[in-house]
Amino acid sequence: MKTVVLVAGKGSRMAKDYEGPKHLLPVAGKPLLEHVLDGLPSQVDGIVLVVGGPHEQAIREHFKGGEYNGLPIEFVVQEEQLGLAHAFWTAKDVISGRWLGMIGDDILAEGDLDKLLEHKIALLAAKTDHPENFGVLVVDDEGYLVRSVEKPQEFISDLVWTGFMVMDEQFMRIEVAPSPRGEYETPDVWTKLINEHGAKIKVVEADFWLPVNDREQLEEAAQVLSERG
Repeated sequence: MKTVVLVAGKGSRMAKDYEGPKHLLPVAGKPLLEHVLDGLPSQVDGIVLVVGGPHEQAIREHFKGGEYNGLPIEFVVQEEQLGLAHAFWTAKDVISGRWLGMIGDDILAEGDLDKLLEHKIALLAAKTDHPENFGVLVVDDEGYLVRSVEKPQEFISDLVWTGFMVMDEQFMRIEVAPSPRGEYETPDVWTKLINEHGAKIKVVEADFWLPVNDREQLEEAAQVLSERG
């Protein structure tokens, strides 16, 4: 199983305080992205880094050895920043079977990804006080996804997607129209998988989730990771 890790983009909020890609900012003795990769489950046997934007070369240079902890690294390029679903689609030619999708700058509890991979296809979720900033998830009594909305203006749930998921090749074949924001949204792909293909997408709640998007969150991540040792 390969993991597809999104490390493209500008990192605009972090750029107010730091230069370079936020994924390579030092946290508790090593780059943030390396902490994320250190948490990969044992089932993962390869890493696909989705690069693009102004920091592509810096990330390529950092991983120029072509591997991390013995796992081979491939690069694919998201030529335009057209949403998270679009970013994952850029890896379709190097993916087969199930794959682990993830963003490269959030901190989870140890074991959260192992819980996620217990299911055929699933999303890792967390509760937040500000669901309007994320992809919001609505689940049924058995914990399967019923509905998902990207950054809803009205409250529908406090359960949101963390940016981590396990999917199969079918995700890569789904076609959806761009949203009003001009982006290809992951909730639209999941909705089509459910409504048109009968998919059952399990929603697994993380034990811990810390998005790292600004200086304050970076400092919190440093404290959390230092305490873990």
